Order: sequence, then C-alpha cells, then structure tokens
Amino acid sequence: MKTLFAFPKLSVRRLATIGILLALSYLIGRFSITIIPKQLVLSFTFILESIIGSISGPLLAFLTLGIFDVIDTLFSEKAGMFLIGWTIMEAILGFIYGAFFYGKSFSWSSKKDWLYVSLAMTVITILGSFIMTPWLIQHYYHVPILAQFIAGRWIKIFEIPIRIVVTMTVLSQLTRIPEYRKLLNPKN
Repeated sequence: MKTLFAFPKLSVRRLATIGILLALSYLIGRFSITIIPKQLVLSFTFILESIIGSISGPLLAFLTLGIFDVIDTLFSEKAGMFLIGWTIMEAILGFIYGAFFYGKSFSWSSKKDWLYVSLAMTVITILGSFIMTPWLIQHYYHVPILAQFIAGRWIKIFEIPIRIVVTMTVLSQLTRIPEYRKLLNPKN
C-alpha cells in the first residue's frame, strides 16, 4: 500500500534516475527567464520535479529537492546568497509533488487523469507561486506582498494551464515506457 510516508526501495536504477533528473533540472534551471528580478522567474523545472515525485514519493522527494536546492545554490552565481527559507520551500513542494504523483500512471485520454493533474498543478502553483514565494520575498527582501502582485506576480496564473498540459503530456508519454513503469512500483 502506498502512503504519504512510504519510502520506496532505493535501488540503483531509482537513484541513478533521480540523479539524471536532478542534472537535467540543473540544466533547465539555467535557462529560466527572469521577468522581474528576484520576484518573477519562469522555469520548466516543474516537469522534472513532477517526475521525481512520481518515482520517489513524498519523503524522498522532500529530501531530494531540499538537498538539490542547497547544491544548486552552491554551484550558481548566487552561492553567497543561500537562504534556508527557499530550501524549505523546495523541500515542501517536493513532498507535495510526491504526494500527488507517487506511483501514479496517467493516460492522455482519461478525463479523470486530466482533472487530477489539473488539481495537482493548481495546488502546487498556488502554494509555491502565490503563497510561499511572495512571503519569502517579503521576509528576505522586504518587498510587500501587495507590491509583488501589482508588479506582475499575478502573471503566474497563466502558468497553470501550461503546467497542466506539459505535465500531462510528459507523464502520459513516460507511462508508455516499461522502465519508467517499473520505477512507479515502490518495491522495485
């Protein structure tokens, strides 16, 4: 039985796959688009975070994305600006990705799957982009939350349909790969 606090078997295949996904996330993160400095950044790392959540579960995704945030900060131009709040936020979002996607396979033609992914991506985007990030920016950079939304944070609302379509496309295609299906089983 899969529960929120289940920890999948840490096979070499699973660990290697997570490592490859983190390396891809690091590369994709370098191609993020800054719209408003320190406030509004568009990135496609959510795709890889969804996949990590689906094969690792909530607890392992929590640890993986939390540790990855520390490593990512150390190897970036912002190495001297490490802030623990961002790491905690990434870890919490990793837990949520794992809670929604762990061990689940999706079908492009299933309306139920579309509804489920829509709910998941809406919750994750609202929590990450509209609650935790504005609060952290206000806390660390003293930019009021209202000013962030006036300056353009509200634009992130248009990211939700993009996240839904891209996530559904990627996860439904990955489900067709036998090796990926094996990773969805926590006992493998």
